[in-house]
Amino acid sequence: MVAPVILTSDKTSLSQFQGDQEVWPVYLTLGDISKDIRQQPSKHASILIAYLSISKLECFSCDTRSLERYRLFHYCMTQVLEPLVSAGKDGVDVICLDSRVRHMHPILAAYVTDFPEQCLVSCCMENRCPKCVVRRNDSPRERDSTMEYLRQHSQGELSSDRFEGDLGLRAIYQPFWSTLPHNDIFLGMTPDILHQLHKGVFKDHIISWCTDIMGEEALDARFKLMSSYAGLRHFKKGISKQKQWTGTDYRELQRVFLGVIAGAVDNRVIAAVRAVLDFIYYAQYQSHTANSLARMHAALASFHDNKDVFVELGVHEHFNIPKIHSMVHYIDSIRLFGSADRFNTELPERLHIDLAKRAYCASNRRNYIIQMTTWLRRQESLYIKDAYLHCRSDSEDDIPANSHQLHTMPRQIHRYFVPKICSCPNIPIQRLIENHGASHFILALQAFVNEHLPGHLHRLLNAQDRIDVYKYLSVLSPARPHITNSKHFFKLRASPVVASRDPRRPPAPARFDTALVIENRELYTGKGIAGLHVGEVKVVFNLPSRLAIFSHPLLYIHWFRPLQTFDDNLQTFRLARSSRQHGPHAVIVPATEVIHPCHVIPRFTRQHHVVDDAEQFYLNKYIDLDLFERLVL
Repeated sequence: MVAPVILTSDKTSLSQFQGDQEVWPVYLTLGDISKDIRQQPSKHASILIAYLSISKLECFSCDTRSLERYRLFHYCMTQVLEPLVSAGKDGVDVICLDSRVRHMHPILAAYVTDFPEQCLVSCCMENRCPKCVVRRNDSPRERDSTMEYLRQHSQGELSSDRFEGDLGLRAIYQPFWSTLPHNDIFLGMTPDILHQLHKGVFKDHIISWCTDIMGEEALDARFKLMSSYAGLRHFKKGISKQKQWTGTDYRELQRVFLGVIAGAVDNRVIAAVRAVLDFIYYAQYQSHTANSLARMHAALASFHDNKDVFVELGVHEHFNIPKIHSMVHYIDSIRLFGSADRFNTELPERLHIDLAKRAYCASNRRNYIIQMTTWLRRQESLYIKDAYLHCRSDSEDDIPANSHQLHTMPRQIHRYFVPKICSCPNIPIQRLIENHGASHFILALQAFVNEHLPGHLHRLLNAQDRIDVYKYLSVLSPARPHITNSKHFFKLRASPVVASRDPRRPPAPARFDTALVIENRELYTGKGIAGLHVGEVKVVFNLPSRLAIFSHPLLYIHWFRPLQTFDDNLQTFRLARSSRQHGPHAVIVPATEVIHPCHVIPRFTRQHHVVDDAEQFYLNKYIDLDLFERLVL
């Protein structure tokens, strides 16, 4: 059998407040291990195999120091990976988990790292692509031809102008992968969603260009006035003054950025930004089909068709940018290795905590590398011992003595969840009308009971009747194999203004979220938007038994108009509040009819950023991958 070896290396800092201690870990895992297991550091599917040397090389001149540092990296990696040479050629006998002995050939299949280290590994300059020769019509780099170029240059047979100018190579004549069998290091360079897409293409370029077009003040003002959504970060101070950014921050920006710039930039700018966002969201899928890859390719083509607008507006001069060029390799890499999320560089960032930073904290900061390796070896021994004892304990408890008496009761699973303890019991309807803006609550509740529980309403409702009110409803999203393998809950809030106990602090603002609700069961198929309607949730409550008996919580909502007006430029629906008899179109629906929370963005204009009671909105398909998948047309 073949064991695909996946290597990861990434330099990281160890000191937090003072000092410049750094370490360069190298991690190894196998492609035979399930992606779900490999992405959990607690499963120990990735192991630390080396700390690479970090030397300032002051014995060399400033002109040659950089090149010698690259050569030192390849020399160290050659020593570390030397056991893979014979093992890859001749194979080794390995006892697998099923107790069978297999002849395994570990072959280097992929190298996961950020762009500078990709260039370091592939022996190319940092302004070039590590996978292809751009100046030769994007012809792919090949191991044998690259080794021949390195040999010719070392012997003076290849001029420096062609070696460095046309091919973009560095004079590293003995790369570590030259001795490893059956590998193509250039083919094994995997996509890096974090540094190439989130940080590189989106944050460093798209946001920078749009900021130059709109101006920092206008962009910050729109971020400050963005509508809320449960779990969405509110940039209440704007984004221009923020200095430190994380991968989570980049994702939060992507969720609302298209709505922020809508109406303030040229339509071609909107098309280019939308294409980049579509490409990034498709790249995060956990599995792909021919259709999703075709949409991914169409998004990239749309960006290239509209990108010249940034040159015409004078915000950039060219597009010879390696991270933008790297997007052309994503589809081929996904076809070869699988979804790009399994090779994300966020995993080694997390491994640094367990295998570098905690080990450094356990040392006395002197000769810390030796102490770190000793500490890690002891931690690994404790983990193996604990896993052995846990395995023995589980094997003894596999078959209980009275197993024939055990019965599993079927459990009813709902698509929603409300708190066990009601936070606002016995609230008068009059207070809901005043605080929640539920002006048509009594009429809507009477209509609901008459439709669903005819004859069960004991008496007519009045504003003094009391009901149990919840602050939120959690909606269960089922597992989608191409997005996530696990179920998770989305929070749907319906909370009025809450006064602060501290008089020096302002009250908490009202939160009334919007949701996709089933309006027509006959049209709803479970996919797309057929039979669905967007509504603003104003009240989540239980119908009291003294009025009528209903088995599910209820939601009082204000409808938006049907999903019919489509904005071709933003490729999303345009919404407006629905009215009936000079008031909001209000209805009450069971919690079982709620499909998914959604986010609506006020339609900004050039003259006004937003009004308090906005009438025009955009349905935001980028708020999460679930909604993006449902709204892609």
